[in-house]
Amino acid sequence: MNILILTDYYHPIVRSGSIVIGGLAEELSRQGHNITIFTFSSDQKDLFSESYEDGIKVFRIKVPLRNLGMIGRLFAEYKYSSLIIKTLKRNSNMSIDSVICLSPSIFYGKAIDWIRKKYIVRAYLICRDIFPKWAVDSGLLRKGLLYYYFKFIEKILYKSVNFIGIESASDLDYFLQYADTKKIEVLDNWGPPLKPIQNKPSNSVLDNKKVNILYGGNMADAQDLLSLINLVDDSILEGKAVISLIGSGHQLKEIKKTQVKKELNNIIVLPEVDQETYLSILSEADIGLVSLNRKLESNNYPLKMMGYLQLSKPILASVNENNEIISLIKEHNVGLTSISGERDSFNQNLFNLIDDEKLRELQGKNALELFNKRFTVKSAANKILNRLERV
Repeated sequence: MNILILTDYYHPIVRSGSIVIGGLAEELSRQGHNITIFTFSSDQKDLFSESYEDGIKVFRIKVPLRNLGMIGRLFAEYKYSSLIIKTLKRNSNMSIDSVICLSPSIFYGKAIDWIRKKYIVRAYLICRDIFPKWAVDSGLLRKGLLYYYFKFIEKILYKSVNFIGIESASDLDYFLQYADTKKIEVLDNWGPPLKPIQNKPSNSVLDNKKVNILYGGNMADAQDLLSLINLVDDSILEGKAVISLIGSGHQLKEIKKTQVKKELNNIIVLPEVDQETYLSILSEADIGLVSLNRKLESNNYPLKMMGYLQLSKPILASVNENNEIISLIKEHNVGLTSISGERDSFNQNLFNLIDDEKLRELQGKNALELFNKRFTVKSAANKILNRLERV
C-alpha cells in the first residue's frame, strides 16, 4: 500500500511528533508498505525539497516557524495545508492509497479533503493533543473570537477523515460532537524500537553517586514544570538525589530563574540534546519524571513515558486529576503518582522512590513488561492498517 503521512515534524528534528511518526513510518515500511512523508522545514532555501531517507520518501515544505509565537505558528500551519496541495499538484504522478496525519495541528482538513476526493482514499487521524481545548485548559487561550475560529477549523479536520485514533476512552464524549463511535477508536501512544545505545557518554551529565530523576521533553504550560519545581522539598534531595530537566519550551527561562532564586541546587537544567544523546542519558537515570498542568481536562500519555517504560524506569508522576495515567501507574505498579499541585503527596512519593532501591527495581521491571504488552509501535501500526485496509 502507498501511504502518505502528513506531519509537522520529522527526523532529524527532536520533537515528540517526529519521534512518534518516525517510528510509525519505519514500522510500516518494514511491513512492506511504500511510505511518503510530507513535513515542515524552516531552514531550507527552496520552497520544496525531496529526498529518500532509509527507504522513505520525504518531501519538506518551507514554512518558517521560528520565533512566531502561538498565533503566528498556527497561521503558518494554515498556509502549510495549501502548500501540501500545491506539492501534490507538482507531483501529479504520485500514487496514494491512504493517508495518515498526526495532530496537534488542526489545519490538515483542507488538504485531506482535497486528497480524499482526488485519490479516492481513506484517511486516519492520530489525535494526540486536543486543540484548542488544551490551550483553554492551560490558560493560553480564552473563549473569544479566535477560539471559535479554531473550533471551526477543528471541526473541518475531524469531518475530513475516515477514522480518528484518540489516546483515551475518557475523551470519547468530546469527539462524539464531531463523529459517531464507528469512526473513533482508542489508539495507545507508542515508542519506536530503541536501537542499542552505542555511545554512552564518557563524562556523564548525571551524578552516578546519587539517585537521578530525569525529565526529558517540552517545558510549556501543558507540562507546567514551573509549578512542579516550586513543590520540591530540596531537603529530600540533599546529598541523595538530583532532578535533571532536559528540553526546551517557553517556561524554560522562568524555570532557570526560579532555580537560581530559590537556590535549588539539586535541580539541574540541561540544554536540549539530540535523541540519541537523550536516550543515552536516560539509560543512566533511575527515575522518569512526568508533569502535567492541573487545569488540563483531557487525558494523554506523554511520549516521554514511553521512553521511561521501555528503559525500565519507574515513573514519578504529578498530573491532572482523573487522568488515566494515575490508574495505569497504580494498576501496573510502574511508579508513584500525585495530583498536580499537591505538595505533601508529591514529596512523599519523591522520598519513597529515592529511599527504596528495591521498589525502583520492581517498578522498573514492571514498566518494561507494560510497554511490551501495550505500547509497541507494531501494535499501533497494525491497528491503523486494520482500519485503512478494511473493505
